[in-house]
Amino acid sequence: MPASVQEIYAAAQAMEHRGVFGRATLLRALGGTARPITPDVPAHEAHWRVDLLGISVDGIDLPSALSAWTRAARMSCRLTPARRATDWRPDCPYNGQAPLPPSLPVAEA
Repeated sequence: MPASVQEIYAAAQAMEHRGVFGRATLLRALGGTARPITPDVPAHEAHWRVDLLGISVDGIDLPSALSAWTRAARMSCRLTPARRATDWRPDCPYNGQAPLPPSLPVAEA
């Protein structure tokens, strides 16, 4: 199942406000992968590919690949037509409210 716009937006916001180690940790926590794409090269000289929430980007090193993912995620959110007029965030189907709880059993009289 593809990630929703809200999930991508939240991940991009969280990644944008972290350092490199925090970004790499968040990438792993969200189920993403970061791997070198140039074989037989030491890790500090390799080009890297980051895959997270259906968005794949490349970078010349891990920090630049993580930054490129953040830019690509923000761009994919900007291309979404459903946006709030006040702050341009992706529109939420619940409009800030929690989903309804499952229906409760009705007492019989």
